[in-house]
Amino acid sequence: MQFNMKNLILLKCLILFTLSAVSQQSALSPKIKKLKNDTIIWRPDSLLHKEDFKAKAKSKVGPLGYSAIGIFLYPTESGGELLFNVEALFVKSKSYITQFSEYVLRHEQIHFNICELYARILRQRISETNFKKVKDISNEIRKLYIKISDEHNKEQNAYDKDTNHGLNSAKQKDWEDDINNRIKALDKFSDISINIIKK
Repeated sequence: MQFNMKNLILLKCLILFTLSAVSQQSALSPKIKKLKNDTIIWRPDSLLHKEDFKAKAKSKVGPLGYSAIGIFLYPTESGGELLFNVEALFVKSKSYITQFSEYVLRHEQIHFNICELYARILRQRISETNFKKVKDISNEIRKLYIKISDEHNKEQNAYDKDTNHGLNSAKQKDWEDDINNRIKALDKFSDISINIIKK
């Protein structure tokens, strides 16, 4: 199971739309550092482990696992160019497993993989946007982000519903194969950084 992290989204928007965030000396740097220490950035080899689920479940009734995941979008500067980074993140302190098994862990890993899929889709859509014709770049990126976030949440919910939160092993396998194939098809957008000013 996954959830839409409102506070993480607010932080993302703050970082995205605060000019000081571009600076290495930004006042937001400690917050970003703290967030990064509590997160796992999706990589092809970044498999989740039991120890990554640090939160305590409020109840033993309900889903066996809970993954706090989200798409993190923020600007950086490199060589005088403004880049946008898009990362799929897993937040350790907000994630838990009530009854550990390798199968439950696999279900949660697929939630994380779906997050990476939509991070790649967002990178693709940002890359394919001609920002030379856009009057308000921040607003355009915000609209792209909101649209992808909505699509991402719908797919996460569909995954839980279709697999009965991982209890349907056949459906679980179908989803795993499908998501892996779709991620692979977007290998061109695996790099987290996007230069929005095409030369």
